Amino acid sequence: MDLDAYFDRIHFDGSPRPDEETLFALHEAHLCHLPYENLDIQLGEEKVLDEARFEERLVSERRGGWCFEMNGLFSAALRQIGFRVDRVAGAVVRDLIGEDSVANHMVLLVDLDRRFVADVGLGDGPLHPFPLERRSWSESGFEFALERAEDDWWRFQNHEHGLAPRFDFKENPCTLDAYQDQCRQLQSAEASPFIALAMTFRRDRKRIRALRELTYLEIEGSRKTERKIQDLDEYSRTLGALIDFDLGADLERLWARVSARVAERASQAAETEASARAAESGESVKGA
Repeated sequence: MDLDAYFDRIHFDGSPRPDEETLFALHEAHLCHLPYENLDIQLGEEKVLDEARFEERLVSERRGGWCFEMNGLFSAALRQIGFRVDRVAGAVVRDLIGEDSVANHMVLLVDLDRRFVADVGLGDGPLHPFPLERRSWSESGFEFALERAEDDWWRFQNHEHGLAPRFDFKENPCTLDAYQDQCRQLQSAEASPFIALAMTFRRDRKRIRALRELTYLEIEGSRKTERKIQDLDEYSRTLGALIDFDLGADLERLWARVSARVAERASQAAETEASARAAESGESVKGA
């Protein structure tokens, strides 16, 4: 891995050492300069689990990525610096969907004088690593918690506006192959949120900016503001402020897909509401 190119990509100009200061600085720099996004999945491109491809995509091509790419690249960089890092299988909302969720997220455990959880692949999670211990904490107004679940599971609780509200994980290290089935399913199954939603997140020290389908959000602690995107020009400007790469002709293709999907959902919601009103009206007539 070309560490100098990675450092340039995330605007890190410090002296890297396998210590807590470097870990925190790299974690913040990565999150603030690499967007979390799934636009390639929306455009029908295939994602692969390969460290060389992570570097090519996120560094050379200056794109963003999802958890497997973001944490995959970050862990590779940490290891090259000299950190002891384990990749472990995260399970987003395991309490709701059970063991089918295992390995649908990559989580990193970093060993220093104590063990830290590092995660640059959640999109809207903590800005910094946090100790592997039961605790709740506030970070720039965002409230997080780490607690014990049943057996050997840990459970991370995201802030109240998090897209992924929580994930579980054990401390068992795994290889990239362990995520292979989930990687395929998450970019192909109709029920997958990565198929259903086009999403881009950008983090900074105080806020999270996000574009989910045609809704732009800014989140600062407990405060969330939303704005609906009305047309292609507004979509282009809003998305362009979150990413630092040019989609070219794919922008119009992405807009067409997302806007059609949003319109279809609105139509279905209107039909459902009309049916509910008709049913209520019928019940009222019967009762008269």
